[in-house]
Amino acid sequence: MRLTWADKIAIGLLLAFSLGGIVYSLYFMPVAGLKQAEISVDGRPYKTVLLRPGYKETFRIGGASQYNVIEADGARIRVLEADCPDQICVKTGWVRQAPQQIVCLPWRTVIRVTEAGQTDIDEIAR
Repeated sequence: MRLTWADKIAIGLLLAFSLGGIVYSLYFMPVAGLKQAEISVDGRPYKTVLLRPGYKETFRIGGASQYNVIEADGARIRVLEADCPDQICVKTGWVRQAPQQIVCLPWRTVIRVTEAGQTDIDEIAR
C-alpha cells in the first residue's frame, strides 16, 4: 500500500501539531504555583527560600562543626557541603518539585520543597 499526497500531508500536520503542543507546554505554559523551600532545624523553622529563576544564594547552617552549606540556584536547591559522616544529604542532589525533600538526620536539618501559599493538608482531609 502506497501513501498518497493527502496521507503524507495529514501525517505531517499531525506531527507538527504534536511537536508544537509539546514545545508550548514545556516553554510557554505558566507555572502552576511559585515554589519555595522550607528549611527547618531541630523541628523549628529556620528559613524559607523562594525558588525562582535568576535567584542564587549560598548559606551555612550550624557552627564550626555540625554544619550544612545550602545552595539555591534558580528553581532548585541542594546541600552543597556537610560534615555529617554519611553524606546522604549531599548525595541527594538538587530538588525542585513539591513534595521533594532533603534530610540530614545527624544534624536534624530538613529542606522541603512546597508551593508558596499551600498548607500541609491534602484534598482528602479537607
